[in-house]
Order: sequence, then structure tokens, then C-alpha cells
Amino acid sequence: MLYLLNINLKLISITFLTLIFLTCITNTCAKNDIKTQENLNSTNQSSTSNSSLEISEKSYKKEAILKFNDAVKQWESKSALSAIALWNDALKIDSSLWVVYLGLGQAYDSLQEYSKSLESYKNYLKLAPREAPDRQSVEETVKYLTHLLRLGEDKLKEDNYLSLVKTKHQGKEHYVRWDLSNDKPLKIYFYPTNGVENYRNEFQGAFLEGAMMWQEALPDLKFEVLDNETPKNLSEKEAKKKESAVIDQAQVKVVFPSRFKVKGSPNNPLASQIDAQSFPIIRDKKNFRVLGVIMISPFIYYQAQIAIPLEPLSTLSSDDQLKKIKIIAAREVGHVLGLWGFSPNPDDLMFDGEVKELKLSDRDKNTIKKLYELDPEKEEIVTNN
Repeated sequence: MLYLLNINLKLISITFLTLIFLTCITNTCAKNDIKTQENLNSTNQSSTSNSSLEISEKSYKKEAILKFNDAVKQWESKSALSAIALWNDALKIDSSLWVVYLGLGQAYDSLQEYSKSLESYKNYLKLAPREAPDRQSVEETVKYLTHLLRLGEDKLKEDNYLSLVKTKHQGKEHYVRWDLSNDKPLKIYFYPTNGVENYRNEFQGAFLEGAMMWQEALPDLKFEVLDNETPKNLSEKEAKKKESAVIDQAQVKVVFPSRFKVKGSPNNPLASQIDAQSFPIIRDKKNFRVLGVIMISPFIYYQAQIAIPLEPLSTLSSDDQLKKIKIIAAREVGHVLGLWGFSPNPDDLMFDGEVKELKLSDRDKNTIKKLYELDPEKEEIVTNN
């Protein structure tokens, strides 16, 4: 799976111009028609709506502006519900007060009411003048929320996202999971990193720490790191044979390349933005068995390879590099364990966008637990040994 280090779709923090809208609605403001700094710098610009950037009694009803100011105070004191009520009261008084929708968008988002947040931001874009200072940020946020809601808000609020983690083989969707019974460890092989540019010895430990996050949800999950050291007294042929035998035992193979090649070119700009890539390795493409009404290889996903390029990490501080690797490892191992899909919820570790914290959400835990509790008599499941 590919992850972009700087994904374009991300929530944007929008702040109020409080010095303009707070404590400004006085007789003096009314007389002088106070304008925003943006308006002062662009008095000759035309607007796409009839709304004015002047938040004064000249253009809007005083009672609505006062309600707006009261709502901002509630918002700043972390009372989102009170702020929403006051902002809606302001719209009842004056539905053209476009800046109210900026507040509602933020407040609904903070409550994870994403559909209402999106609707509010869209109304802002309809009513706000072209030169409104937050227009561009709101446009980007609308794109982001539209992406979040592409599967419907229900998918964001369910207690798991199990239905989204199936994978396909031979045109049929099915679940994949590992056999964790009888204390069987998941064997990990780290390819030697001698001479790899930007590699640090701490990276292997960071990877394992991230991988072990899933033990919070799967107590039976264990890991075993295979020895990647080759005895020096062996010939080159014997050394390669021994290395190959060890690698063949691994369920997870981890490589730290200096950088990726994308479409055959290591100079492709995309190569420097890739966080990691994980993909399954089918051990035997010919030996198929019947599973239900479809043909599925018994060895599909027998091994998985995870590649973490180091060039993007080299731009981060030492501590941030380790933090990033832990997050990458947790996500990639999540795929290996059977979550071959993504969550649409930004609070989940397996979110299909940039994740900044190493933390399993309740939805992450519920999903992996349910996957390993599925009845193979009722569901199409491939279990790897």
C-alpha cells in the first residue's frame, strides 16, 4: 500500500478574526463602519455575492451580530453545543450573515458531525464574498470532508470497519488472517542494512514497537525476529543458500531501501513522498484448492513484504523519524494481519490518509478482534499457517 507523506486532503484549522467581530459592535463601530483588513486592502475587488465584508449594522442586523459574538465566546470556552445554538439563532435573525457558517462548520466538525459540517462550509462558500479571508481554506476543507463522507457518515460512526478490509482473489472478496493458535509467532525477517544510506540501528526496534501495538487487541499475537547474520566462514554460495532458507521461513519481510523506484525511475518526485509499501507474496500460484464456490490459493498472502524508504524520513528530526517508523510499522503490520483495506475515519490508525499518532482506536481494536472471531463456516476466510 502506498502512503503519501504530505497528503493533500487534511483538516484545516480555521480561526476567527476575533478582533474584527468581537466587541466591535458598538455605536462607534456603527458610525465608522469598521472593515476587515482584507477589505481595506481590496476595496476595488468585486464580489461573487451580495454579502459585504463589513460586519457592521450597515450591512447586517445588529442582533444577529451580537448573537454571533456571544457564540464565539462560547466556542472559545470549549462549549461547542452552546456556540452552535447561538450561531443558529443568529441565522434566524439574519440568514445573510455568512461568517456564521464558518463557526458552524468548525463546531460540527469538533463533534464529528461531518455531514452538518460539510453543509455549513458549503453554505459559507455560497454566501461569503470572494475576498473573504478564509475562502481558500474552506474550499480545501470541503474537498476533505467530501472525501471522508464518500462511503456515508454511517461508515465513520460504526464501531468497526470490518466490511472494508476484505481483499480479492480470483474475482471474489474474502477475509485473510493468520493462525495465531498454539503460540505460533509471526516470524519477521529484516534484510541486512549494511551500507544503506540514512539507516539507523534504532529503526528495527522502532518497527517492532509499532508492530506490537496490535497485541492490545490480539493477546495471542507474538513476533519472532529471525537472525539475518550470515556466518563469515561460509562460501558465497553457501551464504546465499542459508540466507534464502531463513528468508523462506519469514511471514513478514522488512526492507529499508534508500528510496523507491516509481515506474522505473528513482528520480520520480513521487518516490520521495512514499511512506511505505506492503504487498502479499503468493507462494504457489498453481496449487489451488476449492474454498466454497471459488478457487483460492492456500498460500495467498503466505508472506508479506514491507518496504520503508529512508529518503523521506531523512528530512525529519531523529525523534520524529522513530515516531514515524512506529506508525508506519503499525499500519503495515495491520495490513499483514488481515486489514487489507482502510478506515474512512481520521481517528483510526488504519485511516486512508496521514496518521500522526501511534494509537489504536476502539474501532481499530474492534475490527481486528472481529476478523479473528469470524466463523470460517459462514464467511469466506483464508487462514495462513
